[in-house]
Amino acid sequence: MTTSNVAANIILDKILGKSNPYEDIFLSTRFKPIKNGTEFTDMLKQVSNSLVFDKFKIPNDTLNGIGRDEGKIVEVEGTKVGIYRNSAGKFFAIKPVCTHLGCELSWNNLEKTWDCPCHGSRFSYTGKSLYDPSIKDLELINLE
Repeated sequence: MTTSNVAANIILDKILGKSNPYEDIFLSTRFKPIKNGTEFTDMLKQVSNSLVFDKFKIPNDTLNGIGRDEGKIVEVEGTKVGIYRNSAGKFFAIKPVCTHLGCELSWNNLEKTWDCPCHGSRFSYTGKSLYDPSIKDLELINLE
């Protein structure tokens, strides 16, 4: 169910004669559980860490430790907060929990997005939902 939207977009692009950048990633023959046992184990670890274990970890980083054009999860007054600091020095704060099923998000410095390791949802640094399966924006946090 979580990849149905991606599949629909790939099929639509096929019908329209366009190439889709995610086609190779979602090939049904790409994943071979017996051949790719390590990949399967890594996926299970990532999901279990994000759903359970990471929620209990206390971040070591602080608000002052975030450089310009960088994002991190920090603790602010006992609460985990996802912070992005743009190149001008302005802070953007979100609750770093995916609005789909509650996995802890991680910062993608290349794309400047908050990514969900469980089902692939992606959010802008302002908290706007960019990719399904999540359709709800992230909760914003006021740092003032």
